[in-house]
Amino acid sequence: MDVLLRWTWIRRRSSAQDIEDFRSGQPLQVVGFTKSIGGAVTMSIGQGKKIPRTRSGFLRCALGEVPVWTDRTGGKGSTLLRPPFALAPVEGKVPMARKFERYELSTADGTYDLAVPKKDAELVRYVFG
Repeated sequence: MDVLLRWTWIRRRSSAQDIEDFRSGQPLQVVGFTKSIGGAVTMSIGQGKKIPRTRSGFLRCALGEVPVWTDRTGGKGSTLLRPPFALAPVEGKVPMARKFERYELSTADGTYDLAVPKKDAELVRYVFG
């Protein structure tokens, strides 16, 4: 989406504007990647070995509601993220996604990995902070 906005000379909204919209009650969606939210999905890499597969999806955040992770495949893969929350940055890059940051998200149901765009990281830290 950012590429399309740049091509049309439209500036991207700032993190401060996104946080203000969130505070005023507007639901927001943040695109991201995970290997563990909603259960790990493995893929075979040969010789009987399997590794967790990174899945893309959306994190829906709305004031007064619990955040919901939805896999890109649709509502079938939706997971409610229940408080209390703790969000900690994780060292290392996200493979094939250099404009994303990695986090470890702790919830009442467990600890998950989460990668979100660097431009949306401040909003995600605010929601889970």
